[in-house]
Amino acid sequence: MNLKNKILEYLRLPRLQTAAVTAVTPIVGSLVAGQQDVVHLLVLFLIGFFYHIYGFVLNEYVDVEVDKKSIDLKKKPLVSNMIPKGYALFISLLSCACSCLLTLYFFPSVLPLLFLLSAILLGGIYDVYGKKIPGSDFILGLGFFFICLMGASTVSHEFTTLTYIVCSIYFAHIVFNNAVEGGLKDVDHDTMGGAKTLATRMGVTVQNGMLKVTKVFTVFSSIIKIIFMGLIVSLWLQPEIRVSLSYNHAIQITLIVFFAVIIVFTMYKFLQSLPFDRSRLKRLFSVHEISSYFILVLSLYSLIDLRPTLFLIFFPFLWFILFNVILYGKLLQPQV
Repeated sequence: MNLKNKILEYLRLPRLQTAAVTAVTPIVGSLVAGQQDVVHLLVLFLIGFFYHIYGFVLNEYVDVEVDKKSIDLKKKPLVSNMIPKGYALFISLLSCACSCLLTLYFFPSVLPLLFLLSAILLGGIYDVYGKKIPGSDFILGLGFFFICLMGASTVSHEFTTLTYIVCSIYFAHIVFNNAVEGGLKDVDHDTMGGAKTLATRMGVTVQNGMLKVTKVFTVFSSIIKIIFMGLIVSLWLQPEIRVSLSYNHAIQITLIVFFAVIIVFTMYKFLQSLPFDRSRLKRLFSVHEISSYFILVLSLYSLIDLRPTLFLIFFPFLWFILFNVILYGKLLQPQV
């Protein structure tokens, strides 16, 4: 394997295309708490970036034997043996250490480190036991709750209702991403590998090439998304946000409604029992996740101002597109 391909494999290992979305999580928490200093926010980005690498590489390390049961995943760096498992574990632990050291140096107080360590612990528990404990997606969601709260704690140790709502939105968002989207796209090899995910426990299967989505799983998915949207609405009702059906908020409301329609449409499409097409599912999930994230950011516009809003919208999205093209040659369909 030449040097270029080796570098690409190491960049694919931590799913680098989604790293910016994870990395802005503590930034969102900090912005909600009133932080505007660019250096402060950049450090939080790096902490979130290393947290992403830690979690995703550890997940790849733990799940490699299950992933080997899927023909769709044969090109993944660890499955294909392009990267030794030991190297992956070292990268994960090194990234974890980098997050902690950055926090200790730039934010030397108890709460930021405590919340970061909580997120690291919960993320690690999910990675190790995610295929063994049904509902472990809630553990990972709680990890993102704490990484968002960690960002807020670098500004103030007194948290508002608004801060808790935003952190809870991240919780619901991650639970949906992992339990619903992850459960559906991996159900074929999860079933063969005996993984105990919520999707497999609720009867979702692939039979004769057909994805069979049960009613109970559809209801569960809908409840999580309703909770997500309910938290978004509660965000609008906070005095700091002041979203109203006025002319001044027309563009904001229009965009939120637009992405809400996309969320409903994509959910309808991937919760149907249709031929199992992992590539199609991944495209739908990408659009769904981006739309959910955009709704959160757009809802915060009146609080965090225009420039941070534009950054939170365009930077992770452009990062996602750029690294998808670099790593996989496609815009919205990474090979994960």
